Amino acid sequence: MLPKSYKPDGSFDLIRLGSDNDGGYLVDPKSIDDSAALLALGIGRNWSFEKDFIERKKVGVHAYDYSIGTKYWIKHFFKRLISILIGRLFAPLEAVKLYLEFRAFFKEHAVLFLEKIGTTPGCDTNLNQAIERLDDMPIFLKVDIEGYEYQILNEIIACSDRLSGLVIEFHAVSENKEKIEKFLDQITLKLIHIHPNNNRLDEEGDPKAIELSFSKSPKKLGDQFICPHMLDQDNVPRKTAVDLRFSEI
Repeated sequence: MLPKSYKPDGSFDLIRLGSDNDGGYLVDPKSIDDSAALLALGIGRNWSFEKDFIERKKVGVHAYDYSIGTKYWIKHFFKRLISILIGRLFAPLEAVKLYLEFRAFFKEHAVLFLEKIGTTPGCDTNLNQAIERLDDMPIFLKVDIEGYEYQILNEIIACSDRLSGLVIEFHAVSENKEKIEKFLDQITLKLIHIHPNNNRLDEEGDPKAIELSFSKSPKKLGDQFICPHMLDQDNVPRKTAVDLRFSEI
């Protein structure tokens, strides 16, 4: 069961950006329209959110992901090449096509930094340094950095007055409930949505990862939080959907 503070205090105007299932997020359209830049932490093989974002609002995009350099794409290609042995005949061609799309997007529409975001030794850049590279404010911030989000929560809180909106995926939720609660208590942005990642559950049946959406000035539609939202989609379609449960205190 998740703490009560994780539950938005109503329903809000939301749209979906990004791909179906994993890679898509529900956000406040006003937080996009009010933004002057997009800062995306964590990309992987899915930049559909960033693509949809700039189709709605043409802004500068800075993206950070240390794991998707040349070696990553070579390894990805050879994995797909081997998959021919199990009948995936077109997998290598699809891998090449994806890489070319990746190159085109980050050449024409965004600046990619192959840097690890965090504050511990081994990290290349912290959030403050990433923000300083952007000239335009306010910023819409997307964070999906596989557990490193906990290192930059204080920085997000400190710069929240410079944000129009935020989507963030929290990993290992049960082990970090107090950190998330503290973050929710201190951030000045409004919590407008929570989505459970149904890929993995903990021993109590709660999601191990959750996606939270925030906005500086959202449009409230009602006092009742509706979950799942009509635009929500399971991250992993082949797995059972997750019903969110919140404590009453």
